[in-house]
Formats: sequence, C-alpha cells, structure tokens
Amino acid sequence: MFKRPVGTVYLVKRVELAVRSCMEVALAEFDLTPAQLLMLFRLRDQADLSSAALSRDIGVRPQSIIGLIRPLERKGFLEREPSPKHQRVLHMRLTPTGKKLVASALRVAARVEGELLEDLDDKQIAALQDALTKIWQRAEAHDLHPGSIRAKAEQMLRERLAVTQRRGVRAAAQKTRDRGGATRG
Repeated sequence: MFKRPVGTVYLVKRVELAVRSCMEVALAEFDLTPAQLLMLFRLRDQADLSSAALSRDIGVRPQSIIGLIRPLERKGFLEREPSPKHQRVLHMRLTPTGKKLVASALRVAARVEGELLEDLDDKQIAALQDALTKIWQRAEAHDLHPGSIRAKAEQMLRERLAVTQRRGVRAAAQKTRDRGGATRG
C-alpha cells in the first residue's frame, strides 16, 4: 500500500469541503445550497422520488431533508403529491420553473468545476474520475456502508420469510396427510 503523510480519504474530504465552499458562493445568486442543487439534480434525472429515497441518494439524514425541500417547494421549484401506491409517501418532482433553475445553476457549477480543474489535462481528469469512481463503488459495497447493511438485512429477511413459507407449506401438507389418515381409520 502506498504511504503518504496525509491519508487519501482525508484529502478527499478536504477537497469536498473546499469545493463545497466555492459552490456555496457560486450558487448564492440562485439562493441555493450545494445540497439543494444536488437534490434538484437528482429530481431532474429521476422524477417521483420520496424524501426517504432522496435523502439516501444525496447523503443527508431523513430528518434533515425536509429543511432542504420546504424552501424549494415554497418558491415553486418542486412539488409533492401522495404516491399512488402508498398514500403516506409523498413523491417529489421538479416544476418547469425548477427545471430552468437547475439548468442555470448547473451551468454555473460547470464553470466553477472547469476553473478548479484547469491545471489538469484531460488524461489526469480521466484518471482522477476513474480513481474516485473506484473508491466510491468500493465504499458503497463496504460492510460498514449503510446501504450494504440495509441490503444484508433485507436479504436476511427474505431468506427468513422463504424458510417460514416453506415450513408453512410443509405443515399444511402434514395436516392434510394427518387428516387423511384420521378419516381412514
């Protein structure tokens, strides 16, 4: 393993904090935070998300997502309505005004990204993106990642349900056999 005086994950976090600070200033003209832009970006690409799914997608706690949603909803950038499948779940989608806002804000974000990456050539940017993608995939597959833990719990529940169902089928079959034998005797 390659040794550096500062850990790579630490550097990734420092980069994230520095970039977020630049984006906060750049997005101020839209009265958006980086987290709100990320949320709107996700809604642009995947309509009808619930707040729980969206909070997982953008890495905020479910309890915090409403603080991001309400101001945008009040300004008419997104709307919520009950899910046709689960009336207690509210799905969100961008309004036409919200779509225009996202397009404008993404142009500014792309400009800032270009400025931050201008010292890197295309080959370095591609290598950086490849490396970060590998770290991202590895982290999401890691045993300690909440998504991994959730997936394991869901799999365990499916397996227990399957065992319970098989036991129920066997018990029902046994009862049928027992009744058949009792009536013959």
